[in-house]
Amino acid sequence: MTWVPDLPMRLLEFPHSHYCEKARWALDFKGIPFDRVALLPGFHMRTVRRHAAKTSVPVLLNGNETIQGSSEIIDYLDHRDPGIRLTPQEPDNQRKCEELERQWSEQLGEPIRTILYDRLLAYPSFIGFCFTHTMAPPKRLIFRLYYPFLRKLMHQVYVRSDEHVAMAKETFATSLDALEETVGGDHYLFENRFTRADLSLCAMLSLLVLPPEFPVSWPEIPDPEIRALMDEYHNHPVCTWVRRIYELHRT
Repeated sequence: MTWVPDLPMRLLEFPHSHYCEKARWALDFKGIPFDRVALLPGFHMRTVRRHAAKTSVPVLLNGNETIQGSSEIIDYLDHRDPGIRLTPQEPDNQRKCEELERQWSEQLGEPIRTILYDRLLAYPSFIGFCFTHTMAPPKRLIFRLYYPFLRKLMHQVYVRSDEHVAMAKETFATSLDALEETVGGDHYLFENRFTRADLSLCAMLSLLVLPPEFPVSWPEIPDPEIRALMDEYHNHPVCTWVRRIYELHRT
């Protein structure tokens, strides 16, 4: 029987984040009710630090329990709700899955974030939508007022330099092409079923693919270079596979 907590959990998140999408998808797949709590970037650090050691999101709050990090949230959910396990059963597959999640974060998740922010930080309205479209108007106004400062901070943290962006593009392209031999068609990555490996890979690529099942109704991408990048990868076998997995398992 599916485990259901006494009260809805709370997920502290950035609505557009592919790491938060990974946690949301796990909760939704297991049918566990939760409340999404969008945080203002920058200001989020004080809120998160009340509950967790680091300032990153996602953070799942269940009563007095705090779970920080998308992979850690899946671990927690599988422990509390073992009837619908996303983690592969076989120990060697579990280990491989943990390694792949770290690899995809480093080689896909972080690079695509750098690539997108490099171009999209120049569009305050679009970035404002990404962070605040679920928030009340006063918080949207606060975001607009301090965005010039936030943009500089985000550029320092995620974009850094032209050299860093070039390296991110190379890492992302090489890593995506290397996955062609691993994914494709209706194949799953482990145990011939949907697991956290499939979920994690799809979440890391969600901001490139923008599948309709992603719980954000995106406005038009304002930057022509990013639109061209998405068009370039649209028919890539891995991106086709991502759309298929989203269609099958992200309802």
